Amino acid sequence: MISSLIAINFENKPELILGDYIGIFFLITPLAGLFLFFSFYVVEIIYLRNYKKPLVVFANVNFYQLKDSQKHLLSQNFHFYTRLKPKYKRYFEHRVANFINTYEFVGRDISITDEMKVTVAGTAIMLTFGMRDYLNPLFQRIIIFPDIYYSDQTENYHKGEFNPRLKSIVFSWKHFKEGIEITNDNLNLGLHEFTHAFHIHSLKSEKATSVLFNESLQNLFRVVSNPQLKEQLISSGFLRDYAYENQFEFVAVLLEYFFESPQEFKTKFPSIFLKVKHMINYNENYFIS
Repeated sequence: MISSLIAINFENKPELILGDYIGIFFLITPLAGLFLFFSFYVVEIIYLRNYKKPLVVFANVNFYQLKDSQKHLLSQNFHFYTRLKPKYKRYFEHRVANFINTYEFVGRDISITDEMKVTVAGTAIMLTFGMRDYLNPLFQRIIIFPDIYYSDQTENYHKGEFNPRLKSIVFSWKHFKEGIEITNDNLNLGLHEFTHAFHIHSLKSEKATSVLFNESLQNLFRVVSNPQLKEQLISSGFLRDYAYENQFEFVAVLLEYFFESPQEFKTKFPSIFLKVKHMINYNENYFIS
């Protein structure tokens, strides 16, 4: 009697067909993906707060390629690029190519050249090389004027600006080029404006890159707010006066000095230099030869 009941129950048990398995797969996969994504995010935030760097920075498998002439332009204009280990030169080139493909380049009374695209992209990638999220959704185009230009938005003349309303970063090519060619004056228009754009984006984003930037920035402000260090920084005359206009200008000027006078910066204000390193996850021992 027992064996016959078992047989009956077994015979009445519904069978799963291939379509059922496919349906279950499509039901579970998004949930599993969401769980893994959330788990990775939590683990990375914990890792970031303990080690002051993202868990993963370079994760791409496919690489965009630059032409040899474009690589030559990078070598001519970026000491940062020439010092990279071969593996990281490839990542740098990929990011430059991706930047050029992502953003629209617009000339105002000037023709856009390959040099403009490569040097503008290279500047942005140098700033964000230690970050996984290096493309900024707050702007869609790079507008280039031959020289100082008049802005209808601000009703003033500019060498460069980040205009979130127009989703644009604007440069005077003359002054952008000077920022690239003159490497010892701590004036780099490209670094300055891209820092503004990244700073503002980090305030709106919850990605690990932005969390790292903001938390390190708050630590920086706490360090600088120390009365003795603040007085030492101001009285030294190390930073140009424009740095003290507001917090956004202070950060942008710091990044200019960080890349153009790293040894002097590190020697004079090591605690501030370290916080800036943390902000952009800059680790020369990791990717620089």
